[in-house]
Amino acid sequence: MLTKNERNSIKALRIKKNRQNDGLMVVEGVKGVLELLRSSLVTKRIYVTTGSKYPELTRVASDSGIEVSTVSSKDMDIMSSLKKAPGVLAVGEISYSTEENLILRVKTPCDGVVPTLLLLDDLVDPGNVGALIRTADWFGLAGVVCSPRTADVWNTKAIQSSMGSLFRLPILVQDLGEFISNNNLSCAALDAGGEDIYTNSDIPNAVVVGSESQGLSEGLKNICDIVLAIPGSGNAESLNAAIAGSILSSEISRRWRNLNR
Repeated sequence: MLTKNERNSIKALRIKKNRQNDGLMVVEGVKGVLELLRSSLVTKRIYVTTGSKYPELTRVASDSGIEVSTVSSKDMDIMSSLKKAPGVLAVGEISYSTEENLILRVKTPCDGVVPTLLLLDDLVDPGNVGALIRTADWFGLAGVVCSPRTADVWNTKAIQSSMGSLFRLPILVQDLGEFISNNNLSCAALDAGGEDIYTNSDIPNAVVVGSESQGLSEGLKNICDIVLAIPGSGNAESLNAAIAGSILSSEISRRWRNLNR
């Protein structure tokens, strides 16, 4: 039976500080929980609303030795951070990659891995962060590094928008300038006024996407070897950060795969 303390401790994981202190995250929705169960991350607990039936979830959880507990709709609403609780919720352990692992994936890539990292510089919308992690996973990039001021990847909105990619792709949070300099990485920045992305042919070790409102910081831009821009022919002021990062990731992936045909 779910205790009040247990329920409140899960509710408290809505706050980043509590997630960091406990080393735990909340995953909501049957698809997200299944992705968590099938990943290398640790699933601690799973809850479903009384009367709900999720045969695939029950089977996969049982195979993993994890009990599925039933809770009332009221308790699920309290634990959920969403406007409409999906009826399935899991608590899992937060896990980050190491710097050494990410550099190894860039310097000695495995089959199917594009040896380029996606770096996120102070993005504030967790939905954009999750979408860009999903993009990096789709195009086979080596991993994602977030600046300390970027929205928390373990925020429920980021987890949902990553569609499970967050559980598969190596993720690190670190000062981006130090990360680039310490590892002697070739780096391309995405910013207005740069070189046309389609006329440049480089495949850098890292590509950086700046924040939604401020763009790329000048200090980080100065560290990068080249600044790239996505050409447009319409009247919109700019592209959404997630869209721009997706176009950049697609182009880098295309170059790498053409080179290795």
